[in-house]
Amino acid sequence: MPDASSFNLDCQKCQVQYKLDDVAFDQSCQNKHTFLFMCPKCGDYKATAMGNVPQEQWKEFVPADELDDLLARHAAAMKSH
Repeated sequence: MPDASSFNLDCQKCQVQYKLDDVAFDQSCQNKHTFLFMCPKCGDYKATAMGNVPQEQWKEFVPADELDDLLARHAAAMKSH
């Protein structure tokens, strides 16, 4: 498992930052909620569990007007199981 403090959002091939494409909340009892990223240059996808990225870093790729909603949805999903 990668060290959460060193989570890297850069596409190794293109040397640009991945952009948040989608978020998936696990409906099973696993609580494997996931961020899905896409490279804006090559279209490569990267996925990682939300737990691998410290919440303090979420503001780096989640638009400010969506961050509070995402945090609330994440908290609700974590409590649902």
